[in-house]
Amino acid sequence: MTNKARILVVDDEPQIAEMISVALQAHGYAVSVAYDGEQGVKRAGEEKFDLAIMDIQMPGMDGITALGEMKKIDPEIEVIIATGHGTMGTAIQSMRKGAFDYLHKPFEIKELLSVVGKALEKRKFNDITKAIFSTIKPEELLRVTIDSVTRILKAEESLLVLPDKDGRLRVAISEGLEEEAHLNSRLALCERMMGRLDGGAKSVILVDEPAKDKTFADLPGIGEIKCALFLPLMEENRTAGLININRTQEGEYFTEDDLQRAKIFGSLVNLALRNSNLYRQLQETQSQLIQAEKMSALGQLAGGLAHEINNPLSGILGLTQLVLENLPPASQNYTDLKDIEKAVFRCKKIIVSLLSFARQEKTHMEPVSINETIEETLTLCARQMELKSVRIARQFAQGLPMVNGDSQQLMQVFLNLFTNARDAMPEGGELTVETRLLKDPSGREMIMAAVSDTGTGIKPEILDSVFDPFFTTKPVGKGTGLGLSVCLGIINKHNGAIKARSRPGGGSTFTISLPV
Repeated sequence: MTNKARILVVDDEPQIAEMISVALQAHGYAVSVAYDGEQGVKRAGEEKFDLAIMDIQMPGMDGITALGEMKKIDPEIEVIIATGHGTMGTAIQSMRKGAFDYLHKPFEIKELLSVVGKALEKRKFNDITKAIFSTIKPEELLRVTIDSVTRILKAEESLLVLPDKDGRLRVAISEGLEEEAHLNSRLALCERMMGRLDGGAKSVILVDEPAKDKTFADLPGIGEIKCALFLPLMEENRTAGLININRTQEGEYFTEDDLQRAKIFGSLVNLALRNSNLYRQLQETQSQLIQAEKMSALGQLAGGLAHEINNPLSGILGLTQLVLENLPPASQNYTDLKDIEKAVFRCKKIIVSLLSFARQEKTHMEPVSINETIEETLTLCARQMELKSVRIARQFAQGLPMVNGDSQQLMQVFLNLFTNARDAMPEGGELTVETRLLKDPSGREMIMAAVSDTGTGIKPEILDSVFDPFFTTKPVGKGTGLGLSVCLGIINKHNGAIKARSRPGGGSTFTISLPV
């Protein structure tokens, strides 16, 4: 903004207005002039200005009044009051009206330029703060962040790195780095810097000519960077990411003013990212509460229905089987009654599922090995997988810590996921089961178990509904729609989380996270 800022000069003395205008234009500013308060306010209403420099004593509308009117039109405009007739009282009055600073006439050009620079610097940070806090969506926030820091610090390249789900750093967003080789080089630079921080992060780290620093000297392409600046991104007193800003022009080094700007910017970004994370956590919690409330209400309804229906069904089944004993198997009545018997058994199976969904069984918690639990479950369904031409791929992390859980209930969850995966691959395919040790955003260790198939996938529009009770994509008579709801309830009781991701034709993955 400093070399393209628009400035309005308001002074009833043409010579002074011209002198200020010429001096500002010589330093790259776009300048407009008004010769009284009314004209100045009118110009501010017609055009957008970053800054106004205004005399106090003018015929008609004085500078203090004009200042107030301008702030009504554009609250973000910065105003510098300049006069040779003012007192400390008028200075205080103008500051209360929103003036940035106060200049006494006569003033030197360098004094004017210094105050103008500071006022525009404040305006720039106000604009950037507004941009950063204008969104809490992570993707938009990252783009605004990297665009803003590149502009503030006049850098040729910049990037923001964050850990992926495995804890490895990745480039989340970048500017001025189009080639993959450059991105990889700067990512390696950030990885080395994260290793140097080792938990003792500062607000800003400056490295002049990183090619001469033994920590970075062997990195490819490092000689292109003349000066590197790093802003650690903090989360609960730990370094959760890094912004890297580089200048590549010869002789272009970051100054003390740049470091001060970077510190302020880093504080703003850390606060904005914290807000974004809190909003995301709030959305997830809200979604979980809605799901829990839905399941609780439907669970009570399902339990009552199951008990009410079970008794008459038992009577129907008993009478049907009694009549069947006295009919010849070749008769039409016998065939019809066998169909009734089959339908009753189908209803009883649904009732068992309803009761399983509704029943709040006491969970028997003890140390459980996830790998062993999965292996036992795979043993139960290995033959069915083989018959359906489903290959099983195991990708188990070794040495995983135990989780506190109910092994029988966890086996029920995995059996359900394996069965669903098998059904999604009617022509055969591959079932991949993976386990890993991860950390959640708060640093808590979690064991992740992912069940992936190469089946038909789930349509995006129904992906959010797969855990809803009675929701199923299977044909009528092939599923009750309660399996994943039961899985969700069990995992919730284990203080864990279960999520689904999929794309049509690309298979599905169900991921379970359980605290260690």
